[in-house]
Amino acid sequence: MPWNDDNVAQLKKFWDNGLPTAQIGRLLGVTKNAVVGKAHRIGLERRPSPIRRTAIKPDRKKARSPIMPTLHFENKLTEQKENVYNNGTFQPTSKNFFSPKLKRGCEWPEGHPDENDFHFCEEERFEDKPYCLKHCAKAYVIPEKEEDLKITNRVA
Repeated sequence: MPWNDDNVAQLKKFWDNGLPTAQIGRLLGVTKNAVVGKAHRIGLERRPSPIRRTAIKPDRKKARSPIMPTLHFENKLTEQKENVYNNGTFQPTSKNFFSPKLKRGCEWPEGHPDENDFHFCEEERFEDKPYCLKHCAKAYVIPEKEEDLKITNRVA
């Protein structure tokens, strides 16, 4: 439908009465978007958005951040500190992880970090690996060659 002077006059009247754009469109036989576009082109007063906005916008970064589990590593440290202070004498202990003299054990985690009994294997490491021999066998698996897989698939 082309916009003529009669339709524009009715649009202005309905707009001033505060009718919704969808209803104006039905009365004039056009779409809601056609009404909004024509009102914008002829410079009718803007209407407030029907979407209610809150005064404070929610922080979207907080809404998307993952929930971090609480780790119980501090429990062992506080027990050690309490034992040092209860003896009456303070003897600070420090570990230098970069020192070649320091021997660390296997770093294979056992249990879940969220549980109280979480710990590392701590057995003797295998060569220059971070794990003991038993856990190296689990961690470093050599993939089978594709040819071997094809041969076994043909036999089966």
